[in-house]
Amino acid sequence: MDVLISGASMAGLSAAWWFAHLGHQVTVIERADGLRPGGAPIDVRGRALGTARRMGILQQIDDQKVVIAGPAPVLDATGTQVATLDLRWFANETDEDIEISRDRLNRILLGAIPEDVEFRFKASIASMVDGADGVAVTFLDGAQGRYDLVVGADGLHSNVRKLAFGPEKNYVRHFGYYVALVDLPNDRPWQRGMLNVPGLTIAVRDAGDGPQALMLCASPEIDYDYRDAASHRGIVDGFLSRVDAWQVREIRAAFTDPAAKGFYFDSVSQTHMPSWIHGNVAVIGDAGHCAALLSGMGTTLAMVAAETLASTWTDCGGDMGAAAPIYHERLRPYVEQCQAFAHEGGPIMVPMTQEALDQRNAKFRACAEEFAGRFEPARA
Repeated sequence: MDVLISGASMAGLSAAWWFAHLGHQVTVIERADGLRPGGAPIDVRGRALGTARRMGILQQIDDQKVVIAGPAPVLDATGTQVATLDLRWFANETDEDIEISRDRLNRILLGAIPEDVEFRFKASIASMVDGADGVAVTFLDGAQGRYDLVVGADGLHSNVRKLAFGPEKNYVRHFGYYVALVDLPNDRPWQRGMLNVPGLTIAVRDAGDGPQALMLCASPEIDYDYRDAASHRGIVDGFLSRVDAWQVREIRAAFTDPAAKGFYFDSVSQTHMPSWIHGNVAVIGDAGHCAALLSGMGTTLAMVAAETLASTWTDCGGDMGAAAPIYHERLRPYVEQCQAFAHEGGPIMVPMTQEALDQRNAKFRACAEEFAGRFEPARA
């Protein structure tokens, strides 16, 4: 059967592997002109470790995992160190969980996909008509095709979800924060660490592919164009203007530089949908069940959902009416579990008051004593 997948990130690439290996003809379209570079390091955890093992890529992922240099300094508003942080104190589901850069995992997934899977970059869907004989798709360039299944793996602002299920506002819920990332220039040394003031986190780390800055800021929902990068830089600069210590001036310069690589800005949000299937259209990953950055479960959930959808639909002979209830029964509890983790991550990463910040830092100091010597630096 013919499967069209919209989106070539973790969810889309994982889905392409599973549908192809289960015997289907797969086409992947991506709005960008290639795999999108950059992004925060991500985790392959819990159930996704089994998915990766069945895909035959777990060893590659482990071989290219992030090297943990040890706990990073935690700084106050003046740039003074007040604690240390190792995310492994909080983030892991199992001792085997793996952190890896987004670029490395993308390359591993792409390399594992069979050569007969067709990729079309700079392509997007203009319209879809679902019927008894499949989904008739018209692309923005005027090309047309008919597919037995269309999978939307096109992120938080999913075009497939909008076309098949309705407006984004019906499903995407702002979680109370905004996130920004940027690759830092290599023309100077950068001090890794995390600076906090109430409601704002600024961090620098190097996950193996060069230094990167991250900003997390608590904020009510802002009305902006999610594709207007210039306005995004202005919003980030406004958030960062609250602090003038440590390396924040240089970090602000990187975030506001239009030529900086790896720039990303968006709402920290979750996607909540009563059903991820409408006729012969399904949404997975952030398009269907975004768990939010603070959960640490987005990639894991995307990989598990891709395997579950492909195997369930295939087992049901491509009959989505039969597959849908089974798929939801298998996936819904895990989605709810993953999305719940974000509620734990917020107070750890972005305490909202000075009192909460002081309590969090005291917890970090206690964890540093409790876990001293337990974690050895990972080997590349």
